[in-house]
Amino acid sequence: MADGDAGQGRAPLLVRCRLRVEPWHLWLAALVVLGLGIRLGYVVGWSVPERQTGDAIYYHVGANLLADGHGFLHPVALAFEFREMPGADHPPAYVVYLAAASVAGFQSFFEHQVWSCILGAATVGVVGFAGRRIGGNRAGLIAAGLAAVLPTLWMPDGWVLSETMAIFATALVILAAYRCWDDARPVNAIWLGVAIGIAALSRSELLTLSPLVVLPLFWFRRASAQRPVVSVLVAFAATVTVISPWVGYNLARFDDETVLLSNNLDRTMAASWCSDGFYGPIVGYKSYPCLEAATVGDTQAEQNAHAGEVWRAYARDHLGRVPAVAAARVGRLWGLFRPTQQVDLETTLAGGPEVRPTWAAFVTTWIMLGLAPLGAWRLRRRGRPIFPLLAPIIAVSAGAALTFGQLRYRMPADPALVLLVAGLAAAPRSPTSGAEPAAAVPSVEPAPERQAASATT
Repeated sequence: MADGDAGQGRAPLLVRCRLRVEPWHLWLAALVVLGLGIRLGYVVGWSVPERQTGDAIYYHVGANLLADGHGFLHPVALAFEFREMPGADHPPAYVVYLAAASVAGFQSFFEHQVWSCILGAATVGVVGFAGRRIGGNRAGLIAAGLAAVLPTLWMPDGWVLSETMAIFATALVILAAYRCWDDARPVNAIWLGVAIGIAALSRSELLTLSPLVVLPLFWFRRASAQRPVVSVLVAFAATVTVISPWVGYNLARFDDETVLLSNNLDRTMAASWCSDGFYGPIVGYKSYPCLEAATVGDTQAEQNAHAGEVWRAYARDHLGRVPAVAAARVGRLWGLFRPTQQVDLETTLAGGPEVRPTWAAFVTTWIMLGLAPLGAWRLRRRGRPIFPLLAPIIAVSAGAALTFGQLRYRMPADPALVLLVAGLAAAPRSPTSGAEPAAAVPSVEPAPERQAASATT
């Protein structure tokens, strides 16, 4: 269209923008509304909304404490033991997000569920934009549609767990990564680093996205990036800038232990690096008796230190068993190892109503895992890289291999899985696919208007 209307001044650009923005964005908005409706229906219509247990209490109460001006206290210790102590069991991004609703007066558990559903619906939009950048308009809408309806992307919104924020942040990382691939200027590297920082403040293991995405991104694009080393350093610096306030805050308030993003790792490890997690019928999963046995001490710092000693001693004595256990953990993560038992384990706390959604989550996961390699092959034929989509899958799988396999731990990788499947609908390879970014390609059009139109392609 731009070539045929070259002599009509700015009209081609206006027409292009009108056609590009209005229809596609209306379809995307409809899918976002659909996603919000499904999430609210799960919260309001399903008999699970009062899942105020474990980590959900931490996030819900912690957000209200933060909104009331108490800072980041340990909400469980305050609620059940009436002790005021600093809390850093989890990174702060999701607590801060819920606190925004609490400041506005929405402090009930149900209101936090609705607020989480809004973030989950926003994820549908981000996934749609990422899909369009990766594979074109059709792929973007398919990705958004999948993100709207897949159980693993709407279940955590009703649970009030940090996976809602982690899923959103991972989608942002993927979108920013492909933006950097298409235009590797340092300014885009800043946005990528910021997105990774938000992901790390959602779930600490997602900090591994920094080396998994940033280094290969600028290595493979070093021929087109004017200064790839600068872009790498800028991305890393942006991530450090985002997470450093939280790290500095923890270093200042914990006197008896060194805490960076979280101080929950040793207790998590102690729950699975034990006889139950290595040899028992729930091999690859967590054991509450193991955790209780390792929780010794009067303070949290003492408990963390003792738990660390327990699991490390066990690991030294059973190193030969680690590969098999790690495989079982990753298998449980993706519903491939003892799925019937895994559904039972996943739904023990939530009760019967969660059984059907959990089974739906695993069945859809198996379908997606079967289609994802085909989508990856299609994207590679189109000239699009797939390592930004593989990085979240690798990150959550490595985290499970280190700790234990649980459905919610793999949810941050589901935007990547959705986008791989949507790659089946990727547009045919364009002549410039895999070549220089648009900003780096010399224009053959003399008119500035046509250069602007070309840059929007």
